[in-house]
Amino acid sequence: MPLTERQQKIIDVFLEAPEETRSVADFAEFGVERTTVFRDIKKLVQAGLLQPEGKAYRVNTDSDAYLRWDLSRAPHHREPVRYNPRLLGDYRPNLTFLLTDDQLLALEQAGTVKGTAEAREKGKLYERILASLLIDLTYASSNLENVKISWLDTKTLIEFGERPAGLTETEMRIVLNHKDAISFLKEHGPSLSFAKRDVLDIHSLLTNGLLADQSAVGAIRSKVVWFDDSKYLPPDNKHQLTEIFDEFCEKADAITNPYEQAFFAMVFISYIQPFQDGNKRTSRIAMNIPLVKHALAPFSFSDIRGRDYTFGLLAFYERGKHNFLANAFTAAYQKSAARYGNLVTHINDGGLLGTIST
Repeated sequence: MPLTERQQKIIDVFLEAPEETRSVADFAEFGVERTTVFRDIKKLVQAGLLQPEGKAYRVNTDSDAYLRWDLSRAPHHREPVRYNPRLLGDYRPNLTFLLTDDQLLALEQAGTVKGTAEAREKGKLYERILASLLIDLTYASSNLENVKISWLDTKTLIEFGERPAGLTETEMRIVLNHKDAISFLKEHGPSLSFAKRDVLDIHSLLTNGLLADQSAVGAIRSKVVWFDDSKYLPPDNKHQLTEIFDEFCEKADAITNPYEQAFFAMVFISYIQPFQDGNKRTSRIAMNIPLVKHALAPFSFSDIRGRDYTFGLLAFYERGKHNFLANAFTAAYQKSAARYGNLVTHINDGGLLGTIST
C-alpha cells in the first residue's frame, strides 16, 4: 500500500531495530495525538507491515506485504545478500517442487489445450506455433532488455528483413540474436536438453557480437557481476561457479515434469548468473526447452508484466522466495498458452497458417 509521510516515518523508526517492539507512546515525538499514531499503526498492521505483540508492535518481516514494500525501495536501503548454496543444494529432482500441485495442474491444463499436444504429429501445425513463438519471444524478451521495439516491427524484421528505425546497433544486435537463439530452439528443440553444451550454445547465440571479451561468449564467466537494482551478490569464484552450474545442469536435466523443469531453469539460471552477461536472456530461451521437447504451448513472456518478473527475481535473489515468480509465471502462461491453442484451433478449422499477435 502507498504510505503517508507519517506512516513512512513510523516504519522508519521500527526499521532502526526490526527485532525490537515499540508502543504507541514511543512516537510522542511526532507531535500528534496518540489516537492518530494508533490509527496509523493499525493501518500498518492491516497492511501486513507490522504485527502486534501484546500492547506493542514489531516489523512483520515474514509477511509478503513487508517483502513487497522492502524490495520496492532503492537497493541502498537493504543489506547485501550473498548466493545461498542451499537453494540449489537442497533441491531434489522429482521430490522437491518449486511449483505447487495446483499450479502444475493449471499449467498442464493450459499447455495441453486441445490440438496443441497433437500439433507436432501434424508437422506444420507445431511449426506454426514455433514460428509465432519466434516473433513473440523475440519481441517480449528484447523489451525486457529495454529494447523498445514493437511487435509489428519485430515481425517485419524477422519475416521480411525490414530494419526498424530508431534502434541502435547494439539494440538491433540484441533483437537479431534473439531471433538466432529461438530459431536454434525451433530447429533443434526435440533433441535439446539441459546438458551444459546446449545451454552454452544458447548463450553464445544470444551474446554474439555483444561482449567486449569474445572469450566470454558461450562460456562460464571469470569476472564478478553485480546489479544496479539489487543487493544480491552472485558466486564470484570461477571454480565454484563451474561446479554450481554443473549441479544445476544435472538437476535440471533430471526433472521429469516439463513445467517444473521450465520454471526451475527460469529461476536458477538467473540466480546462479553463470555468464558475464545475458543470464536472464538465456534463462528465457532455455526454459522453453522442455515445453518444445514435449510439444506443449511454449512460454513467450508476452503476458508477464515486467514489474512482476523483476520483483519475482528480486524476491528469489535476496530472500530465497520463489512463490512470487511462480504465481506470475502460472498466470501469464495460462494466457499465452490459450492464444497458441486458439492458433491451433484456427488452423484446424481451415484458417491460414499465420502467426498470432500479442
